[in-house]
Amino acid sequence: MIKGIERVAPILKFQVRGVEVRMHGVRQDVPPRMASIRYEIIVDTDEPDRRLALLHDNVRKYGTVFNTVAPGTDLSGVLRRQDATA
Repeated sequence: MIKGIERVAPILKFQVRGVEVRMHGVRQDVPPRMASIRYEIIVDTDEPDRRLALLHDNVRKYGTVFNTVAPGTDLSGVLRRQDATA
């Protein structure tokens, strides 16, 4: 997901100081696969909220993780701004 952000940020002229991804997955044993993945992408940026939404849309649309994992996995999450106090 971070690599996807690294790819689309220059195209969108999106200014970012840092990115953190938190994930939680549930594995199914039979057949072995990831049943679900929840993620939180935390971006350190001064970009407005509408641009954060645009970044998230682009990562979901063009990101490798989304294009390879999402079709067979319940994949969902959020992209949010890093708290100013963090």
